[in-house]
Amino acid sequence: MGEGHAPIPIELVPLATGQVLNADDFTIGCFPIRHRDTDSFGFSFESQIRRHLRPDRLAALGVPDGPVRKELAEGRPVTLADGSTIEAEDVLGPPEGRKKVAIVGDTETADDLAEHVRDADVLVIEATFLQRDASIARDYGHLTAAEAAALAATAGVKLLVLTHISGRYPDEEILEEARKTFANSRVAVDFDRIVI
Repeated sequence: MGEGHAPIPIELVPLATGQVLNADDFTIGCFPIRHRDTDSFGFSFESQIRRHLRPDRLAALGVPDGPVRKELAEGRPVTLADGSTIEAEDVLGPPEGRKKVAIVGDTETADDLAEHVRDADVLVIEATFLQRDASIARDYGHLTAAEAAALAATAGVKLLVLTHISGRYPDEEILEEARKTFANSRVAVDFDRIVI
């Protein structure tokens, strides 16, 4: 940390494969990746499956705004002022699928990554080289755009976002190579906003 102290307490904890954080609304997990004999990790961020309250059912059953709706949203029955009991199942909609973002930095191979990024809504991963320079990619521990795209296709990813692109290629070339295998590919740009 250099001289002085951090303004907040810091505890350094070594990462290990598996769940790193459970914040109730989402989890963060990490998984090993291979990059030039380093202890490197990729990360997955997953929201929890949710069921939202159905406004039409709330209105039909006379459920007022306020804390009773929170109870129902959390799956607990409530008793209204008139003495009627409302079960959460009566007002909750269907389960909505979780959202998943996977982020992989430098990696020399996509082997063994499919299970970790499977069904991700977004996969952010490096694509430093084009396939024509695959041997150079191996020498430096990086992927080609074609390899990143093949991983996305194999793992059922919905959107592939490519990063860490060598300055020797225009973004369009990287994108063209990726889209041959995985059509829903894009190159990351600073300050991109992606709605999942």
